[in-house]
Amino acid sequence: MKIFIGQAVTGEDREKLKMECSEIIKVLKEMGHEPLLIIDYPEEVRCLPQRERLANHCFKNIDECDAFLVIMRNGKKSEGMLMEIGHILDTDKKIILAINKNIRNTYLREIADQTIEFEDFEDLKNKLKEIK
Repeated sequence: MKIFIGQAVTGEDREKLKMECSEIIKVLKEMGHEPLLIIDYPEEVRCLPQRERLANHCFKNIDECDAFLVIMRNGKKSEGMLMEIGHILDTDKKIILAINKNIRNTYLREIADQTIEFEDFEDLKNKLKEIK
């Protein structure tokens, strides 16, 4: 299954995020999935206005996937991720929510096709193997 990975990026430690994402991608590939992730836009996309970046790059990549994996490490809201989720709701694509079990203030559990609760990053990596 081709899986787009969505997560909060703005305000996060990008280097730590990149390291964790490389491990997440490795786990998903081992399970036979094709993960797709955007942490940094390519140079030719970075100069576009935000609306065009989303429509012409991010949403286009989401549309080419079978599922959308939402990773919520903390309770901070991410406008970009919420726009991606709004976009995916208009499709028939599967929504997989991987959420820290301590997060309570969200409706995402209700819209997800599959929810994976995790305690820490190591637990997240192990539980990603449950993706169907």
